[in-house]
Amino acid sequence: MRIFVTSLFIAVAASAIYLNVDLSSVGAWAVDQQRGFQNQMAGAIHALRAGDPGAYFALLAAAGAYGFVHALGPGHGKYLIGGVGLGTSVRVSKLLIIAFFSSVLQALWAIFLVYGGLSLFALSVSRMTAIAEDVFTPVSYLAIAFVGAILIWRGVRDLPRRGPETHAHDHDHDHSHHTCGCCAHAPTPEEVAKLGSLRDALVLIGSIAIRPCTGAMFLLIIAWQMDILMAGAVAVIVMGLGTAGLTCLVAVSSVAARSVTFASAGGFGSMALAMPALQILMGGVIMWISLILLRIAL
Repeated sequence: MRIFVTSLFIAVAASAIYLNVDLSSVGAWAVDQQRGFQNQMAGAIHALRAGDPGAYFALLAAAGAYGFVHALGPGHGKYLIGGVGLGTSVRVSKLLIIAFFSSVLQALWAIFLVYGGLSLFALSVSRMTAIAEDVFTPVSYLAIAFVGAILIWRGVRDLPRRGPETHAHDHDHDHSHHTCGCCAHAPTPEEVAKLGSLRDALVLIGSIAIRPCTGAMFLLIIAWQMDILMAGAVAVIVMGLGTAGLTCLVAVSSVAARSVTFASAGGFGSMALAMPALQILMGGVIMWISLILLRIAL
């Protein structure tokens, strides 16, 4: 019990550090930086339209920096990535892949939405922006909240059940975890709260990517108006890579925090209790933040 309480305390502290990044000072700094990089992107696009050869690289640099600092604000799934990293036994390599592809697909989705909406569906800029903010943003928050609910359900399901049939009798034979077949043993850490299927990964990626980045839409709209569509698309992909940089940092940090949390839990029994409890905690945090953001969006 002492190991479990200590682990849970460390987990709560880690979640406070890695999931509540949006402190007022950090948020204000991020907004100022976003505004500055946004102005740089607009200036670079105008210079590129005028034929300045160095403007293209200035545009890409500003877009990548914007994507990184913009990811510090609400959204972009950093709290989902952090919560999954802390609350499941997913490997860091797999979580990095999820973080990377969710950011890149979010950029590609913004390109399709803006260019497709303006050309294929003849939508006005205001109408297209309204669809992104009024439809896709709430859907994204609902999808992320659904992921949180799944984590809670899996945590409750994997809590060890104690009953009279579970190690309530004495064995007269050799009690080996490899040979004993008379009763159910606690699951191994690899079996508890595992995020292993392709379906799980696609749900996580889709719940993040479905919300287009407002900065990406801003850039694409200007590029459309200036008739430099390819440059705008490439810059938005670079912006997605900048966002991926931040979310990948969150992924690595959350998995590292989880490893430290359970380093002292040597027995399977402790892990069998701590992992589901942490998964329930992280699922609740994800749902709570998602519903707050959903209320703000509505």
